[in-house]
Amino acid sequence: MAKPTQAAIRKLFALSGNFCAFAGCNQHVVDLETGVILGEICHIHAKSAGGPRYAAQQSEKERNGYDNLILLCATHHKLVDTRPDKFPAEDLKGMKQVREDNFGRKEQAGDEAIAKLLLQVYTDALTIGHVAGDLNVNSTGPVHVKKVVRKINVTPAPGTIGAAQELVRYVEYLIKKYNEYASKDPFSSRKFSHAAIRNTISTKFGGTVRNISAGKADDLIAYLQERIRKTSIAKTNMSKGWRVYSTYDEFQAKYGS
Repeated sequence: MAKPTQAAIRKLFALSGNFCAFAGCNQHVVDLETGVILGEICHIHAKSAGGPRYAAQQSEKERNGYDNLILLCATHHKLVDTRPDKFPAEDLKGMKQVREDNFGRKEQAGDEAIAKLLLQVYTDALTIGHVAGDLNVNSTGPVHVKKVVRKINVTPAPGTIGAAQELVRYVEYLIKKYNEYASKDPFSSRKFSHAAIRNTISTKFGGTVRNISAGKADDLIAYLQERIRKTSIAKTNMSKGWRVYSTYDEFQAKYGS
């Protein structure tokens, strides 16, 4: 059976910004902390007859091409394919375009390895589906098909924040400090999302923390420090003369290698 090309998946991943395309979803396609693949390659128009949103007029090449593919988390993949009436092809294409407009970036060196592993997960899923379909469930009892968790070692590109561990540690410290203060804001009536600050960073600086150019590190650090100072708890603490975060130099003196 024909399948998507590595080049198509590499482009798809880069333009996804490493996010599930479903509107409002904050799930990453790849967890860059652990290297675990979380997203799935999905067809907008089904790859075979009888599938959701199947388009008979498509060629095999079109069916497996970039324009007919979308990256979704497992939850939203199952949702859109279970309810194709509620999620027609045009809606999925729209979600994909919005995600690309907001988070898309140019392809990077590490995308090749990620695309390769995403395709391996896709192939494994097809194999598991065939095996499950061939099993005789009336034989001796229930059969459990184990899903294999795939991991990848993501090497940050040279010149990015991810390539400088001291910068990564400090930026992650500031993000954690911001979430600590903002999540306890007594005046906020909205449900707090710990992922929101990372989404904002991706939009403002053009990528996830580790993919942002090291040349933008000072601006990113200043931005996070300002966001911390603007939280109500930080303002209260500062009015009492208390420090609300360590400077880069202080942090390195305490935690640097």
